[in-house]
Amino acid sequence: MTLRIFSKSKKTLRPGSNPRSWPTPSPKQKPSFFLIFIKTGFVLGIWGISILLLGALWFSHDLPELKDLQATARKPSITLQTQDGTIIGTYGDMYEDMLRVQDLPPYVSQAVMSVEDRRFYSHFGIDVIGLVRAAYTNYRANRIVQGGSTITQQLAKNFLQTQGLFNTSDRSLKRKIQEVLMALWLEWKFTKDQILTMYLNRVYFGSGTFGVDAAARRYFDKSARELTVYEAAVIAGLLKAPSKYSPAQHPERARSRAKVVLELMVESGFLREGASYLNQSEQPVGATKNETEQSLRYFTDWIYESIPNLVSVKGEDLVVVTTLDLPMQRHAESSAVSLLQEMGPELKTNEIALVAMTPNGEVKAMVGGRNYGSSQFNGVTQANRQPGSAFKFFIYLAALEEGLTPDTLIDDSPVEVGNWKPSNYKWKTRGEITMEDAFAYSVNAVTVRLTQHVTPQKVVSVARRLGITSNLTNDLSISLGTGEVTLLELTSAYATCTNEGKAVWPYGIIEIRNKRGDILYSHQDSHSNPVIAPIPLQSIRQLLSSVVQKGSGRATKIGYSVSGKTGSNGDIDAWFIGYREHLPIEHDPLSGSGYSNIVVGVRTGNNDNSLMAKISTGGRLPTRVAAAFFKGPNATTPTPQKPERTKPAKKELSQEKFDQLFED
Repeated sequence: MTLRIFSKSKKTLRPGSNPRSWPTPSPKQKPSFFLIFIKTGFVLGIWGISILLLGALWFSHDLPELKDLQATARKPSITLQTQDGTIIGTYGDMYEDMLRVQDLPPYVSQAVMSVEDRRFYSHFGIDVIGLVRAAYTNYRANRIVQGGSTITQQLAKNFLQTQGLFNTSDRSLKRKIQEVLMALWLEWKFTKDQILTMYLNRVYFGSGTFGVDAAARRYFDKSARELTVYEAAVIAGLLKAPSKYSPAQHPERARSRAKVVLELMVESGFLREGASYLNQSEQPVGATKNETEQSLRYFTDWIYESIPNLVSVKGEDLVVVTTLDLPMQRHAESSAVSLLQEMGPELKTNEIALVAMTPNGEVKAMVGGRNYGSSQFNGVTQANRQPGSAFKFFIYLAALEEGLTPDTLIDDSPVEVGNWKPSNYKWKTRGEITMEDAFAYSVNAVTVRLTQHVTPQKVVSVARRLGITSNLTNDLSISLGTGEVTLLELTSAYATCTNEGKAVWPYGIIEIRNKRGDILYSHQDSHSNPVIAPIPLQSIRQLLSSVVQKGSGRATKIGYSVSGKTGSNGDIDAWFIGYREHLPIEHDPLSGSGYSNIVVGVRTGNNDNSLMAKISTGGRLPTRVAAAFFKGPNATTPTPQKPERTKPAKKELSQEKFDQLFED
């Protein structure tokens, strides 16, 4: 029988074995640091790749299809013209030739690559070297001076924007990630030549042109197939800042930029030397027969932006017939700019805006600024400014509707409302004066008292009824014109006085039709009821006439047919809004000369709101510009006879008072 003996460790002793002779077990070895590092890296890599794939799937789920990317990116063309058929502007793409890279001279694409992406044919959609270089350059400059995006990325960005996924100002992380994903997908899907072809036919080159062929035709009146090396450099230079380097608006800047592009082409190895190409243009840069006159761009931009509110502009070329009167437009700009150059330095003002319309709101001329090339900001439609005393028109009209008359006597002594003490500019208190004199000489104390009488709410109501849509203050400060309005809406409100008291809504489009001649939109005049009753209308017209005949608007006294109101806003803005009627020759010796039956608004100031000179009031430059406009380009100016007063005021003005007249 075999005896089995068990130890505490439960190990079995074999017969004849000696426990002391058993081998000692070796301690367990720890894994090396390198092996741990490899394993950890592998696991993290798996997780990282998984997260990247999931992120890519998440951000790519709403990316657009690429099926339409190789089609031309041409936008519908919009041609603006006057009623006699004169073309005054074009927008969109007038040319639709889709050119391949192989169709172009090699230096056209080389010029673009030199500026935008010189390693285009060697990277995979993301230029790692370019990104490192841009990051280092920006670090050295301590600001963003260089970008690292490739042509493929720019094409991806353009495509995402045109598909409505992002707008031009979007800087979100999602947009950046989707741009990279789209760029990688483009590189996978298309050849380099195909990508470059799509880019050259979609990128914006300024002046409403998309694509290199449209740019060549707009700036050099030729196909991109026929561009010289220098002209290709000019067009490639536009990509940095289309408006700044436009050869049509800034030929010297365009030439300087083209020189830089030629030097980059030499650095990139595309040219041996670039200086010999600087005089290669066959015609002066920008001397194209299709370039829009700069004086018209404020008006045409306003029209272009209005079109989507009237018709759909998707996929169809349009012809827009506008209200612009070309001779009147040129005279308006000449009058405004020449007087600004003459008087501006003394008055410390460098900007001017003018709009002229018929009594029913048909805009005939628009000067949005001194120079469109310097600033595209439209001082007629975009500048919201305080009108100052020009707003008193609504206050006095409200008072007249409450039963007051031009002969009503009002206290003109200084007024105090709490800590507010509005002053009378150069006006010495007379005790009581008529509403007509108070309006003519723009006495602030009377205006405040009238506002207290009718209430600020009534004043706002009257302004709204006459078409003012901008924000207005609803307290007593409104009496001094502290609300902000545009020149366009203020001028159209005054036009109500010459439109039988009916509200006036300014417009610049008469008709819109497609290229087949189908009428898509036609303006219809409003047949609304008057918003000003006959008696208040007659009275406010009398007040407006007195401003020109004896008050702050005397510089516009051309015959007896001009009426209006001046205004100023704390040396920041100066205004004149008025109109000239057509009167019989026996009442106005100047009848028949210049422009009549027209309403005009003029505002001067500085776009940065810097202060003008103290003397730069509405009675200075704005009234003189309006007078020059009313006279017309060839009008004579005989001295009119003094009119007889049909209804004398209750208080005649002394000679002393006339000597103290001021310009508001």
